[in-house]
Amino acid sequence: MSEKRDFDFCPRCGALMQNGVCQSCGKGSTRSPQTSDSYYMKNPQNQAQTQGNPGMQGGPGVAGGPGTSPAYVYAAPVKQKNHTAAVVISVTAVVIIILGLVIALVAALANSARENIRSGQERPGRDSYDDFYDDYYGGYDDDYDYGYYEPDEDDPYYKEIVDCTRTDLDYGIQWVVESVDPDNPEDECTYYTTYPILEKDDSDAFNTVNEKIRQKAVVYRPSYKDYEGGVSTFGYVTLMDEEKISIVFKHNYYKEDVTEIRLESLTFRIDTGEEITSEEMTEIDLDLAMRFQAQDKLQNEGVEYVQKLTGEELLEILKDPGQAVFFYTPVGLEAGFNYDNGWVTVTLKEQAL
Repeated sequence: MSEKRDFDFCPRCGALMQNGVCQSCGKGSTRSPQTSDSYYMKNPQNQAQTQGNPGMQGGPGVAGGPGTSPAYVYAAPVKQKNHTAAVVISVTAVVIIILGLVIALVAALANSARENIRSGQERPGRDSYDDFYDDYYGGYDDDYDYGYYEPDEDDPYYKEIVDCTRTDLDYGIQWVVESVDPDNPEDECTYYTTYPILEKDDSDAFNTVNEKIRQKAVVYRPSYKDYEGGVSTFGYVTLMDEEKISIVFKHNYYKEDVTEIRLESLTFRIDTGEEITSEEMTEIDLDLAMRFQAQDKLQNEGVEYVQKLTGEELLEILKDPGQAVFFYTPVGLEAGFNYDNGWVTVTLKEQAL
């Protein structure tokens, strides 16, 4: 059992209408519409006033007769439309929109932060410590700051001295840093070196090897003040495998208007810790000197100093341990030497220990 009623809103006052009749102002009823906002409406002026008679409805001063309505009629005040609900709804909608924008902005910032972190984690980096110091002092010439050369045995020649370390061997390396800074902040003469040491569990198997590495790395520490800007030495592990490890040291001397660079190298057998000499790496003879000059044209576009040497002169340089430098890389054996204007090396691909 149900009851259905016809509800609507009054076009006059906005109040609820039921079955076509306003429950507030009475619009739609058979009663004559009221035109006053007062609770009581007086009779029109000049209306005849009659004395109430026995049996007649009404009393003194009330016009009417049997069955007539009283002269004073109740009329509710006309109600104004209520805009409060509309205002509340509008404000609430604005608040929700603003809150949604704030949440979207926070989410976007969070996503951006995560992408930056992820990008930083995935970005390739260098294994060596030369990025800051070489660039700062001008001793490292890298036209492609974000590139990283990875030597491969299929390369025609070795392109750049870089670290080539591994973590899948039964020994590993750790990097050591030693530095000296002056007490006077205006003094730019500093000393810095970084070099690798070998580790294998908790054993002392590499103590002798590590001491030789350190001696080579800090060789210029006592004399670094002889140069206006000091000295820095950077060690590179150019090759490490189960049998051997090659380490190259790049010494940078910072003079007033130029940076001089010198290379030195060490190569050790892993099983015995013995140093491998250049004569053990390759046969140093006149044929090697001639081949060196030919490879220099291909690899270095022909260094003027190298190309002007006779075969005998070049052979003497390659035999001199104070000038020559030999080390292994994934591409092959690198042979070279230091001279007044810097250093030069060439790749001997088929040479291997």
